[in-house]
Amino acid sequence: MNTDGVMTGHKTTEDFMDTFKKYMKVIKTCDNGDINKCYSPKVVTAGNEKEPIEVETNGLKTARDMGLKEWQTNTNTMSFVVADGTTVIMAYQPECPYADPIEDTGSQVSCIAYMVDVNGKKGPNRVGKDIELSSGVAFSTCDNPIGDMCWSTDFKANRAINTCDGSEYEDLDSYGSENDYCANNYWAGAKLSCQDKGMELPTRAQLAQLASELYVDSTGNEVTIGAAEDKSNLKVKDEHKDNPPLTLDSYYWSSEDGSASYANYRIFITTNTYGSNGCWNSKLNNSAHAICISK
Repeated sequence: MNTDGVMTGHKTTEDFMDTFKKYMKVIKTCDNGDINKCYSPKVVTAGNEKEPIEVETNGLKTARDMGLKEWQTNTNTMSFVVADGTTVIMAYQPECPYADPIEDTGSQVSCIAYMVDVNGKKGPNRVGKDIELSSGVAFSTCDNPIGDMCWSTDFKANRAINTCDGSEYEDLDSYGSENDYCANNYWAGAKLSCQDKGMELPTRAQLAQLASELYVDSTGNEVTIGAAEDKSNLKVKDEHKDNPPLTLDSYYWSSEDGSASYANYRIFITTNTYGSNGCWNSKLNNSAHAICISK
């Protein structure tokens, strides 16, 4: 295809496939809404035999879903079956550079990303066994991806711990030795709960990024919210209306504190979010929520 000069110039994966089928005997194609009609519903990407990590392939609808964030595109994927039974999920890079077939020395940026299963839907459907990935393809095992960040589900931060000197948890709060916050430090308890998940409490800036992913302005435009910024006249994005990633009308701990008594947090409500420097909450308060982010 490259020698014939037809690798580039396609606007979508579907456009590319129309040309690709002239070079490969494709017997069935499936768009990104019906990937499993051509490809196995689940593949194993990591872990071991007793605790495998699986990815549901019907969620691989875009190049971004295949880990190709550097493409800066949400180009659709497609799945297809070739004549010998091999199955493939593919995404095309619309901005792939032309590579001269004579002069090129192999340095061209890939125009396609793919996941090939050499024996189709038969097992074991495991990467490194019957499945091969092209360079750059990687799948997140994140349970709750929001934007390009991996979050836990939210939880009520009602775990109190003792952070006084001599405590096994004293490193969770540098102010913990100051009496009142010894036995009922709920902010430090939230930090520990995230630590137990192999994650951490988000910074104020990360909570603001979460807010930017959650809301649009009153006219439906994307918003960018700063770490300490308050924002009003917002709407929850349509994709989050029925299943928001956190509990609205609540406030969420950040990882940043400023005294023995208080730590920063951000408030998320239906039409507003608040995260100014004045958003402090007592570490004694057990009514806050928390959400953890991957390290």
